[in-house]
Amino acid sequence: MLLRRLDDLRLAERRAVSARMVSVAGHLIGTPLNVIAGRAALIRTNLAPEAVEENVRRIEEQVERLAQRIRRLIDYFGLAEPGTELRFASDILEECLALYRPVAELRGVALEVSSEGIESLRIEGSVAALVLTTLLSLGVRTTASGGRIRVSASEGGPRAALFDIELPGLQVPPTNLERFEPPEQGARYDAGALEAFWVCLGLSRRMGGGLEIAKAESGSGVTVRFRVVATSSA
Repeated sequence: MLLRRLDDLRLAERRAVSARMVSVAGHLIGTPLNVIAGRAALIRTNLAPEAVEENVRRIEEQVERLAQRIRRLIDYFGLAEPGTELRFASDILEECLALYRPVAELRGVALEVSSEGIESLRIEGSVAALVLTTLLSLGVRTTASGGRIRVSASEGGPRAALFDIELPGLQVPPTNLERFEPPEQGARYDAGALEAFWVCLGLSRRMGGGLEIAKAESGSGVTVRFRVVATSSA
């Protein structure tokens, strides 16, 4: 039960951070946008050259102020450049499964794993482990008791390690993961799942990889690609 509680707390922490950041961003841009909209309305009603010049100046000031505040936010809270912790892809997969197999068992979910040709592939370990455990946590949480999550790992062409994870409890997201935005009006999708996919997409890309989601026979199939930094026969 403690493992399950720890996983629940990890999810709650991620959701709380996201909610707080969204709130901060809304406050950050709300006032400048109101000023900009007000000045634009004044331009529409007063086309005298001196009035237009003053309102344009105020709009430019607000735009610059907004840009500066957003840059400060990104610089302060943005991810630092990750260090390089080269690890064998097979070791990372084994570690992630060791962490989440007990959680899956507590929730009545089976993990079916296969791997081929990844024993000599070295990838950045800390980011890969974070991405894989986030996806396993999501899958275990959304798969019904008695369900099965299939995980397969393989070499994906030159200098790439592929991890395919079938998530039977999730459909393909109804929104473009390239943009951080909710689904269109009326579409319903688990916010925690979208958040997890957005995070994993961004992290994998930082390491020269990527993430794709496609409709699977049951639910969704997620493919995560990590750039292979080195190979070894050891």
